[in-house]
Amino acid sequence: MAEDIIQPVHNPFDVPPPKRGKGFLIAFLVALLLHVVIGVVLWKQRFELKIKEYSDDVTDVEIIKPMAPPPPPPPNTPPPPPPKLQPRPPVAVPNAPTIPPLPVPPVEKRIEDPRPPAPAPEPPRPSVITNPDWARKPSGEDIARYYPDRAQRMEVEGRVTLSCKVTAKGLLEGCSVVSEDPADQDFGSAALRMTRLFKMRPQTKDGAPVEGGTVRIPLRFQLPKG
Repeated sequence: MAEDIIQPVHNPFDVPPPKRGKGFLIAFLVALLLHVVIGVVLWKQRFELKIKEYSDDVTDVEIIKPMAPPPPPPPNTPPPPPPKLQPRPPVAVPNAPTIPPLPVPPVEKRIEDPRPPAPAPEPPRPSVITNPDWARKPSGEDIARYYPDRAQRMEVEGRVTLSCKVTAKGLLEGCSVVSEDPADQDFGSAALRMTRLFKMRPQTKDGAPVEGGTVRIPLRFQLPKG
Protein backbone atom coordinates (compact mmCIF):
# COMPACT_ATOMS: atom_id res chain seq x y z
CA MET A 1 0.00 0.00 0.00
CA ALA A 2 2.82 2.28 0.77
CA GLU A 3 4.01 1.84 -2.70
CA ASP A 4 0.74 3.01 -4.25
CA ILE A 5 1.19 6.57 -2.85
CA ILE A 6 2.07 8.84 -5.72
CA GLN A 7 4.94 11.06 -4.94
CA PRO A 8 4.88 14.49 -6.43
CA VAL A 9 7.14 14.94 -9.33
CA HIS A 10 9.55 17.82 -9.07
CA ASN A 11 9.73 20.05 -12.14
CA PRO A 12 13.13 21.48 -12.53
CA PHE A 13 11.75 24.42 -14.45
CA ASP A 14 9.37 25.59 -11.69
CA VAL A 15 10.50 28.81 -10.05
CA PRO A 16 10.30 28.51 -6.37
CA PRO A 17 7.93 31.06 -4.82
CA PRO A 18 9.70 33.94 -3.13
CA LYS A 19 9.92 33.93 0.50
CA ARG A 20 7.85 36.71 2.03
CA GLY A 21 9.27 38.06 5.19
CA LYS A 22 8.11 40.66 7.80
CA GLY A 23 8.92 43.61 5.52
CA PHE A 24 6.32 42.62 2.98
CA LEU A 25 3.72 42.20 5.65
CA ILE A 26 4.40 45.64 7.10
CA ALA A 27 4.20 47.29 3.68
CA PHE A 28 0.94 45.53 2.94
CA LEU A 29 -0.56 46.67 6.21
CA VAL A 30 0.56 50.27 5.67
CA ALA A 31 -0.97 50.34 2.15
CA LEU A 32 -4.18 48.84 3.45
CA LEU A 33 -4.36 51.44 6.21
CA LEU A 34 -3.84 54.28 3.73
CA HIS A 35 -6.62 52.98 1.51
CA VAL A 36 -8.94 52.79 4.49
CA VAL A 37 -8.12 56.36 5.58
CA ILE A 38 -8.63 57.74 2.05
CA GLY A 39 -11.93 55.92 1.75
CA VAL A 40 -13.16 57.32 5.07
CA VAL A 41 -12.18 60.86 4.09
CA LEU A 42 -13.91 60.60 0.72
CA TRP A 43 -17.03 59.18 2.33
CA LYS A 44 -17.20 62.06 4.84
CA GLN A 45 -16.71 64.71 2.17
CA ARG A 46 -19.50 63.25 0.12
CA PHE A 47 -22.13 62.79 2.78
CA GLU A 48 -21.20 65.48 5.28
CA LEU A 49 -23.57 68.49 5.22
CA LYS A 50 -21.83 71.79 4.54
CA ILE A 51 -23.48 74.47 6.62
CA LYS A 52 -22.74 78.03 5.56
CA GLU A 53 -23.79 80.88 7.76
CA TYR A 54 -25.26 84.00 6.11
CA SER A 55 -25.65 87.30 7.84
CA ASP A 56 -28.47 89.49 6.51
CA ASP A 57 -28.17 93.22 7.03
CA VAL A 58 -31.49 94.26 8.40
CA THR A 59 -32.59 97.80 7.55
CA ASP A 60 -35.38 99.38 9.49
CA VAL A 61 -37.88 100.81 7.03
CA GLU A 62 -40.58 103.05 8.27
CA ILE A 63 -43.69 102.87 6.17
CA ILE A 64 -45.26 106.30 5.73
CA LYS A 65 -48.90 106.31 5.15
CA PRO A 66 -49.90 108.27 2.05
CA MET A 67 -51.86 111.41 2.58
CA ALA A 68 -55.50 111.14 1.98
CA PRO A 69 -56.60 112.85 -1.27
CA PRO A 70 -58.60 116.06 -0.86
CA PRO A 71 -62.32 115.60 -0.90
CA PRO A 72 -63.90 116.08 -4.31
CA PRO A 73 -65.56 119.44 -4.91
CA PRO A 74 -69.28 119.49 -4.41
CA PRO A 75 -71.34 119.12 -7.54
CA ASN A 76 -72.52 122.25 -9.27
CA THR A 77 -75.83 122.69 -7.68
CA PRO A 78 -77.92 125.70 -8.69
CA PRO A 79 -78.35 128.29 -5.96
CA PRO A 80 -81.65 128.21 -4.17
CA PRO A 81 -84.26 130.46 -5.73
CA PRO A 82 -84.76 133.80 -4.01
CA PRO A 83 -87.71 133.99 -1.70
CA LYS A 84 -90.85 135.25 -3.28
CA LEU A 85 -91.85 138.69 -2.12
CA GLN A 86 -95.37 139.07 -1.05
CA PRO A 87 -97.09 141.95 -2.88
CA ARG A 88 -98.01 144.80 -0.66
CA PRO A 89 -101.64 145.63 -0.41
CA PRO A 90 -102.65 148.75 -2.36
CA VAL A 91 -102.64 151.93 -0.37
CA ALA A 92 -105.76 153.99 -0.59
CA VAL A 93 -105.00 157.35 -2.18
CA PRO A 94 -107.43 160.18 -1.66
CA ASN A 95 -109.01 161.67 -4.73
CA ALA A 96 -106.48 164.32 -5.73
CA PRO A 97 -107.01 166.65 -8.67
CA THR A 98 -105.09 165.54 -11.75
CA ILE A 99 -102.84 168.08 -13.43
CA PRO A 100 -102.80 167.82 -17.18
CA PRO A 101 -99.33 167.73 -18.74
CA LEU A 102 -97.94 170.91 -20.17
CA PRO A 103 -98.17 171.18 -23.94
CA VAL A 104 -94.85 170.56 -25.70
CA PRO A 105 -94.27 172.70 -28.76
CA PRO A 106 -93.41 170.72 -31.86
CA VAL A 107 -89.75 170.59 -32.70
CA GLU A 108 -89.07 172.10 -36.04
CA LYS A 109 -86.87 170.06 -38.29
CA ARG A 110 -83.53 171.72 -38.58
CA ILE A 111 -82.45 172.19 -42.10
CA GLU A 112 -78.71 172.31 -42.37
CA ASP A 113 -77.11 174.20 -45.15
CA PRO A 114 -75.23 171.92 -47.49
CA ARG A 115 -71.55 172.07 -46.94
CA PRO A 116 -69.60 173.72 -49.71
CA PRO A 117 -67.46 171.37 -51.73
CA ALA A 118 -63.88 171.11 -50.72
CA PRO A 119 -61.64 173.43 -52.72
CA ALA A 120 -59.69 171.78 -55.46
CA PRO A 121 -56.03 171.37 -54.69
CA GLU A 122 -53.90 174.06 -56.18
CA PRO A 123 -51.66 172.96 -59.01
CA PRO A 124 -48.04 172.71 -58.00
CA ARG A 125 -46.29 175.97 -58.52
CA PRO A 126 -43.12 175.90 -60.53
CA SER A 127 -40.05 176.32 -58.42
CA VAL A 128 -38.33 179.67 -58.66
CA ILE A 129 -34.60 179.59 -59.18
CA THR A 130 -33.16 182.37 -57.03
CA ASN A 131 -29.43 181.83 -57.62
CA PRO A 132 -29.01 180.68 -61.22
CA ASP A 133 -25.70 179.14 -62.15
CA TRP A 134 -25.06 180.54 -65.65
CA ALA A 135 -22.85 178.62 -68.00
CA ARG A 136 -23.26 181.34 -70.65
CA LYS A 137 -24.85 184.82 -70.73
CA PRO A 138 -24.68 187.87 -73.03
CA SER A 139 -21.58 190.00 -72.92
CA GLY A 140 -21.33 193.77 -73.22
CA GLU A 141 -20.82 193.47 -76.99
CA ASP A 142 -24.02 191.37 -77.27
CA ILE A 143 -26.02 194.02 -75.40
CA ALA A 144 -24.63 196.73 -77.66
CA ARG A 145 -25.54 194.70 -80.74
CA TYR A 146 -29.16 194.19 -79.56
CA TYR A 147 -29.53 197.79 -78.29
CA PRO A 148 -32.69 199.39 -79.78
CA ASP A 149 -31.78 201.88 -82.56
CA ARG A 150 -34.25 204.54 -81.52
CA ALA A 151 -33.16 204.47 -77.88
CA GLN A 152 -29.51 204.54 -78.96
CA ARG A 153 -30.04 207.60 -81.16
CA MET A 154 -31.92 209.31 -78.35
CA GLU A 155 -29.25 208.18 -75.88
CA VAL A 156 -31.87 206.53 -73.64
CA GLU A 157 -30.92 203.75 -71.23
CA GLY A 158 -33.39 201.13 -70.01
CA ARG A 159 -34.07 198.28 -67.64
CA VAL A 160 -35.96 195.00 -68.37
CA THR A 161 -36.90 192.02 -66.19
CA LEU A 162 -37.70 188.73 -67.92
CA SER A 163 -39.35 185.58 -66.58
CA CYS A 164 -38.32 182.34 -68.32
CA LYS A 165 -38.62 178.59 -67.86
CA VAL A 166 -35.49 176.48 -67.78
CA THR A 167 -35.35 173.21 -69.74
CA ALA A 168 -33.46 170.11 -68.67
CA LYS A 169 -30.61 171.21 -70.94
CA GLY A 170 -30.37 174.60 -69.25
CA LEU A 171 -31.89 176.63 -72.11
CA LEU A 172 -34.59 179.29 -71.68
CA GLU A 173 -38.08 179.01 -73.11
CA GLY A 174 -41.48 180.62 -72.66
CA CYS A 175 -39.95 183.99 -71.73
CA SER A 176 -42.12 187.01 -70.98
CA VAL A 177 -41.47 190.64 -70.01
CA VAL A 178 -42.27 191.28 -66.34
CA SER A 179 -41.22 194.94 -66.27
CA GLU A 180 -39.78 197.42 -68.80
CA ASP A 181 -38.51 200.93 -68.16
CA PRO A 182 -39.07 203.00 -70.25
CA ALA A 183 -41.93 201.12 -71.85
CA ASP A 184 -41.83 202.85 -75.29
CA GLN A 185 -38.24 202.23 -76.40
CA ASP A 186 -38.44 198.50 -77.39
CA PHE A 187 -36.12 197.37 -74.60
CA GLY A 188 -38.46 194.41 -73.85
CA SER A 189 -38.32 193.13 -77.44
CA ALA A 190 -34.54 193.44 -77.49
CA ALA A 191 -34.27 191.51 -74.22
CA LEU A 192 -36.49 188.70 -75.57
CA ARG A 193 -34.22 188.34 -78.61
CA MET A 194 -31.22 188.01 -76.30
CA THR A 195 -32.65 185.01 -74.38
CA ARG A 196 -31.08 182.62 -76.92
CA LEU A 197 -27.66 183.71 -75.62
CA PHE A 198 -28.41 182.48 -72.08
CA LYS A 199 -27.61 178.96 -70.88
CA MET A 200 -27.79 177.76 -67.30
CA ARG A 201 -26.21 174.66 -65.86
CA PRO A 202 -29.11 172.15 -65.61
CA GLN A 203 -30.52 171.37 -62.21
CA THR A 204 -30.45 167.76 -61.09
CA LYS A 205 -32.53 165.66 -58.72
CA ASP A 206 -31.22 162.28 -57.59
CA GLY A 207 -28.52 162.65 -60.22
CA ALA A 208 -30.94 163.23 -63.15
CA PRO A 209 -31.52 166.64 -64.84
CA VAL A 210 -34.92 168.22 -64.22
CA GLU A 211 -36.80 170.99 -65.94
CA GLY A 212 -39.71 173.30 -65.16
CA GLY A 213 -38.00 175.82 -62.92
CA THR A 214 -38.63 179.50 -63.42
CA VAL A 215 -35.90 182.12 -63.37
CA ARG A 216 -36.12 185.92 -63.43
CA ILE A 217 -33.43 187.74 -65.41
CA PRO A 218 -32.80 191.49 -64.86
CA LEU A 219 -31.16 193.22 -67.82
CA ARG A 220 -29.77 196.74 -68.03
CA PHE A 221 -29.14 198.52 -71.29
CA GLN A 222 -26.40 201.15 -70.89
CA LEU A 223 -24.68 203.36 -73.40
CA PRO A 224 -20.89 203.30 -73.51
CA LYS A 225 -19.36 206.22 -71.75
CA GLY A 226 -16.88 207.97 -73.93
